[in-house]
Amino acid sequence: MEISILAGPEAIETLAPRWRTLIEGTEGEVFSSPNWCQAHLAAYPVKKVAVVRAEENGQLVGVMPLGRVRTDYRGLYRSLMTPFAIGDYQPLIVETGGASRILPAMLDAARAQFGNPGVMWWPHIPADDPALPILRRYFQERGMPTFEETDVAPRLSIDGRSYEEVEKSFASSHRVDTRRQRKRLGERGPVTLWRPGTLDEGLAVLDEFFDVHDEKWLSQGYPGQFQSPATRKHYREMMAKLWGRGVHFTTVRCGDAHVSYHFGFQAGGWFQWYRPSYRAEYFNFSPGKIHVSLLVEEACRHGMKGVDFLLGDEPYKLAWANGSKQVVSFWAGSGRYSPAYWWFSEGKPYFRKRYAGDLLRAKALVQKAKRLIHRP
Repeated sequence: MEISILAGPEAIETLAPRWRTLIEGTEGEVFSSPNWCQAHLAAYPVKKVAVVRAEENGQLVGVMPLGRVRTDYRGLYRSLMTPFAIGDYQPLIVETGGASRILPAMLDAARAQFGNPGVMWWPHIPADDPALPILRRYFQERGMPTFEETDVAPRLSIDGRSYEEVEKSFASSHRVDTRRQRKRLGERGPVTLWRPGTLDEGLAVLDEFFDVHDEKWLSQGYPGQFQSPATRKHYREMMAKLWGRGVHFTTVRCGDAHVSYHFGFQAGGWFQWYRPSYRAEYFNFSPGKIHVSLLVEEACRHGMKGVDFLLGDEPYKLAWANGSKQVVSFWAGSGRYSPAYWWFSEGKPYFRKRYAGDLLRAKALVQKAKRLIHRP
């Protein structure tokens, strides 16, 4: 086995064809792809990019895209060594049969490349990833203290059923209200699920989505994600670089009007519900609920495994879900008493629990003030 380090963003393009074969058909196919990494780098600066490569008998058996990333105020502006392009599923990209040999060698090479990073962050590893126990054992054997957090992704498994069969499994109130709202909206015009036929069509409607998304959240007293030009660029890059490789952007149309938007993905036989929004003036029609129902219909029609609502157990997701997938995030420190490790293992969870809502509301007020100042 040969372990090597390829430095710089160009390393991603070099490995891309063989990299894709390692993740093809998996639920992390989008979030672990070279295209996902490239879209991130096009919008956000990463101080030091390195791709750890493992080869055996001329075959690529492991890939680890890493960067030294400086956190924002939530991480006290400390640097982390981490997979820099973070998605909701971040599996360890190693050939399963040899993971017990491959993964430790790759981690050793990464630590040598980055020196002492203070804290290593490995987010959103699926709990059923066969390499996860190997990662735990690696940190333990090297005397590195670790802190773990878990999160869940609600999901609706279809199991080969028709939409009518799936619909019968929902709570009666949920089923009846979904039908009622679709009928009410249909009285204003034909209700259809729209998907762009070309990249240019998608990018044009994506700009609408940015504005609709932020108007909705700012009106509720929360920050608008797309007030940041870098975030808008990131989504444009995701659509362009993942076009034909997993991006699944749809809207609900009522007649000729887009009333609900969803920027999501298709991977491993699942539709992945990533970033939705809808026009506030259609709130009384429950456009998000209608959108999910149309997406479930689409999944049934095309023999998909189901709809994965990704991370976060919001009540509206649980109303649709009949199961869930768990992920684990690791922080590993050079020492239990280092300030950086203490912050991520104890300080940050405490402050997030106590003050996260206050910080979000303060950020929203700042954004509203900026919009008033710059409004023509």
